[in-house]
Amino acid sequence: MGAKRLDPLPVKKEGIKSELDDRYHQPTARQCALLMLRVLQAREQETNREVSRARLSQNTIRRLCGRSQIASDFLLEIQEILLAAGWCLFLAGPSYFAIIKIKAIDGWGRISSKRIGEELKSVPRGKYNFENLEPLLLMTEKTPDEEDDKDE
Repeated sequence: MGAKRLDPLPVKKEGIKSELDDRYHQPTARQCALLMLRVLQAREQETNREVSRARLSQNTIRRLCGRSQIASDFLLEIQEILLAAGWCLFLAGPSYFAIIKIKAIDGWGRISSKRIGEELKSVPRGKYNFENLEPLLLMTEKTPDEEDDKDE
């Protein structure tokens, strides 16, 4: 018995449509990052203002990436590419992400753990009283998603 012979892939010639033109394509992480930057660029062009931050819904990210779900590893790869380009993409709510230009945070104040250094010494010994901090986890303002949930 001989080996099964495969037909060669169609060669794409200038001006001639090949069978490959109609194949399904999912963008790479790099291409997704480029599309995210492109949508920010389009916003800048619409408003004639520089965009230094924005909120992107999960649906928008899925659409830009051509996927029904975004795997954590794939998202991490996109985040690394954007970070190299000067942008930080992060989950900011249950259904949206935030993207911010790194230069926009350069002037922000830095906070060091030295402020609570003495308190931190009791954490590894299991002696820190976390109960006193519990009120810090209570949300004081409604998130945009909660605002959307209001009954009309």
